[in-house]
Amino acid sequence: MDTNRASDESAILRVEADYDRCWANGDIDGLLACLTEDAVLVSPRGDVAEGHAEIRRELGDVLGGEALRSTHHIEVVRIRFVTDDVAVLDGIATVDRPGDGDLPRLSIEHRFTDVFVRRGASWLVAHIRAAAPRD
Repeated sequence: MDTNRASDESAILRVEADYDRCWANGDIDGLLACLTEDAVLVSPRGDVAEGHAEIRRELGDVLGGEALRSTHHIEVVRIRFVTDDVAVLDGIATVDRPGDGDLPRLSIEHRFTDVFVRRGASWLVAHIRAAAPRD
């Protein structure tokens, strides 16, 4: 792997780590900072949100509701560069909450695909497609 490709992969993994951190903190603005303005989010339930305003509502509903005080962790399966400015990341996401009296335990695992695009010196997610949770 050439140095530039390794650097690009590291930058993409940092975005994914930022997403996980922002999820755990309930930081919607931080989550949106990982995405392009015109990003598309397809939830594990098949709900589609396009652009920051719709994604803000979707993630706000999730993080303020069923996934309140949860963590999000990704496991990268593969990263494939389609062009120098487009990469596809396939992974497995796990949303967990231990349960703490007023909130029940939560553990959801699902596969997902993120399409990354290079914008200037940064990599951002342009499309998130999450598969239905595993049983």
